[in-house]
Amino acid sequence: MASKKYAFILGLLALVMTAQAQMSAKGGTDWKDSSLIPPSRMAQHNEFLNNQYIFPAKPRNQWEVGLKLGSPSISGDVNAVFPNFGFGVHARKSIGYIVSLRGEFFSGTAKGLSWTGALNYMQNPAWKNNGYKGNQRTYSGSANTLGLVAGTDRVFYNYKTKLNDLSLQTLFNLSNIRFHKAEPKFGLYAILGVGVTFYETNIDALNASGQKYNFNSIPSGTWATRNDTKSAVKAILDGTYETAAESTSSSNAKFLGKTARASATFGFGGAFKLSKRVNLAIEERLSFVKDDLLDGQRWSATPVGDAIFTSHYDTYNFLSVGLNINIF
Repeated sequence: MASKKYAFILGLLALVMTAQAQMSAKGGTDWKDSSLIPPSRMAQHNEFLNNQYIFPAKPRNQWEVGLKLGSPSISGDVNAVFPNFGFGVHARKSIGYIVSLRGEFFSGTAKGLSWTGALNYMQNPAWKNNGYKGNQRTYSGSANTLGLVAGTDRVFYNYKTKLNDLSLQTLFNLSNIRFHKAEPKFGLYAILGVGVTFYETNIDALNASGQKYNFNSIPSGTWATRNDTKSAVKAILDGTYETAAESTSSSNAKFLGKTARASATFGFGGAFKLSKRVNLAIEERLSFVKDDLLDGQRWSATPVGDAIFTSHYDTYNFLSVGLNINIF
């Protein structure tokens, strides 16, 4: 997966560098352009043009709208599949030379498929309720003697998650802070924000006839054999993702019918100026939620027959390339 992701990133960089090489516009802004000056500061602008004032008027803070396309992925307990598809739209308002505010909506689909087989899943209703038999502890007699019924159905965890978020972000300009260049062609920025994530996760646990899959012929993979294992599992799955993944409770907060969580987001971006009003941006944005079920799996491989929760919440990222337009 990592090699595919790096290849995708290199492809985005190549696209941006090609676009930059083909630029015909000069970029930047014309300090004499009065259309950039708000009426409240026009008097100072005119005095500066006539050499009657030493400082130019501050131009109006611009609005920007943008559309981005890219690949979301989840970092959790199940190996992510890459690439996927997602999109984002935003409106951004500059409030100074360094800081701007941005409201953004993101939507995308993330998938995952484990290449290691599992038998310790009887706490997970998405598998248990579909008839799979995994490792299970038993207690018998007046002394509650501990026993173990060994699982007979190996499974390979998988998921398809529809991710959405609404966020308010603060963007910090990290390039040309000291204004040594009048017309920068490239801008680097950091992203910090909060919002709400709402998602829906499903797994592929049943075949087209509504029966459980038989994965027992597929050995649990290793790092060296992971691609062969995933190919064998994909050959069995029908890709319908018909089973709702486990949810923490029926009282989960909902938004538009989906599980909702407060989220924090952090990332970096780089924007290449194509003209005075248009730029092309590459971003990597990472989002944190207090939830371990974005990938539909929160149970560890131990203790055998009586699994405990895994130790970390899930996160997700969105790697994208976008086209932005400055408007007034």
